[in-house]
Amino acid sequence: MNETLIYISSIIPLAHIAFASFTLLIAYSVFGLTGFGSSITAIPFLILVLPLHTAVSVMLLFDLVVCTVLNSREWRHINKTELKRILPYLVVGAIIGVSLLVQAPKKPLFLLLGIFILLMFVWSNFINKKAYKISPRMAVPLGLIGGMFTTLFGTGGPLYTIYLSGRIDDKKILRSTLGTLIGATALTRLCMFLIAGFLLDPHIYIIAAILFPSALAGFLLGSHMHEKISSRTAKKLVWAILLLGGISAIVKGL
Repeated sequence: MNETLIYISSIIPLAHIAFASFTLLIAYSVFGLTGFGSSITAIPFLILVLPLHTAVSVMLLFDLVVCTVLNSREWRHINKTELKRILPYLVVGAIIGVSLLVQAPKKPLFLLLGIFILLMFVWSNFINKKAYKISPRMAVPLGLIGGMFTTLFGTGGPLYTIYLSGRIDDKKILRSTLGTLIGATALTRLCMFLIAGFLLDPHIYIIAAILFPSALAGFLLGSHMHEKISSRTAKKLVWAILLLGGISAIVKGL
């Protein structure tokens, strides 16, 4: 037992495990509640205790599992028309994103992540004051930028939400379609990360195995709360967490 703990702590300190586990519990509660938001909630905090490429890779593995569970239960409610419209541009953006993840220095990427989150906070809370219908043409810029941010940080969910919530009125269909889209982006990232060599480090799978119970517990908790908590309360909670995460990412990038 002691040898196992020593081996694990040589890969990731036990204090970091505790911090990352709590982060993932919160992040996947958000995902279970809303159908998106796991990575944009978790990554700003995970990069405090894990290298960026490790944090993104671990979140990718979790998203693959969780989205499979969500989509297996709710695939009948998916809006296939909107998925087909945005997916091609998302893939192109993902290719751009993986090239930046391989070549770009990390501090500017942390700063970019923090600024992106704060801009999303301002847009959601001060600009987007009423219901709106978005043009199908917005699939192009939002798909491209969302794909890039998804590969870089796993944080394209808010951009997909802007597009899909402006196209889909039904809450259940929106949640299912978002979950499917995020699952599709996870598969795209999986292929690209394998090509780039990010998933060749065996320590990533050990860290993922250690942290997965917290992610699963969070997802089940969020799914349970989905029918019991109002959208307004959920939104306030999510954005409070994201604001803190965005500020921490900017500090790390300075």
